[in-house]
Amino acid sequence: MAEDNDTTPIQGGVERKGAQSLQRAISLLREVARHNEQGIPLSRLARKTGLHVATAHRLLSALAQEGFLMHDPRSKLYHLGIELFVLGSAARQFALRDHFRTALERIASETGDTVFLLIRSGNDFLCIDRIEGQFPIRTIPLDIGIRRPLGIGAGSLALFAFLPEPQFAAILAINALRYHQYKNLTAEDIRSMAAKARKAGYAVSEGLFYEGVTSIGVPIFGAQKQVIAAITVSSISQRMEEKRRREIVRLVKKVARAEDLASLPNGRSL
Repeated sequence: MAEDNDTTPIQGGVERKGAQSLQRAISLLREVARHNEQGIPLSRLARKTGLHVATAHRLLSALAQEGFLMHDPRSKLYHLGIELFVLGSAARQFALRDHFRTALERIASETGDTVFLLIRSGNDFLCIDRIEGQFPIRTIPLDIGIRRPLGIGAGSLALFAFLPEPQFAAILAINALRYHQYKNLTAEDIRSMAAKARKAGYAVSEGLFYEGVTSIGVPIFGAQKQVIAAITVSSISQRMEEKRRREIVRLVKKVARAEDLASLPNGRSL
């Protein structure tokens, strides 16, 4: 294969060269994404994208330096990097927030309570929206933008408990030491609460993290049947007797089902 060098004169000058380099970098990212689970070596990437090995290596090195790719020096394999996850999370945050805003408003209106929308962000949850109900005594245990370990809180448990078991176990181990700052909880405490959530189909936090406040977290599943978000309804514990909890769960699930998940980007969960 001949040297595919970006310095070769190309019609259109510097602007054209820059666009071509960008297109080549994107093609490399797409190819890494197709093989991200197993990883893919330089030689195979160059072959699949039709680039000279030297050109592919130069672009891959730049992408790795910016955090868009990870390169394992021992296996010589490339994987997607954390910066792509950060960008993807930002895109998901706004897409899901806009998508579920009407649903949150309806839930807050019908319950009178405060409603939150949570998404997963790595090993944490992130609160991306909040609607306050009209009940005179309001509970606001979370602010938009708050980030805490997965498993802390009802909505967080709803996000965490319904992950595939290998993923759940890996995150639980990573977060184990972080749980102690929340009521001295242990990883086994979180595992036990997650098991109860899976059995019930939703999670409950009754005064555990916020005295006098009971929260209900309901997982929201995408078209591919994986959890993409959680909706939490919080109120003073006196309003959260068992019958009302079940009514809230039914309402959240009904409203969530009414949303057209196929309208999300790519027709699937993000």
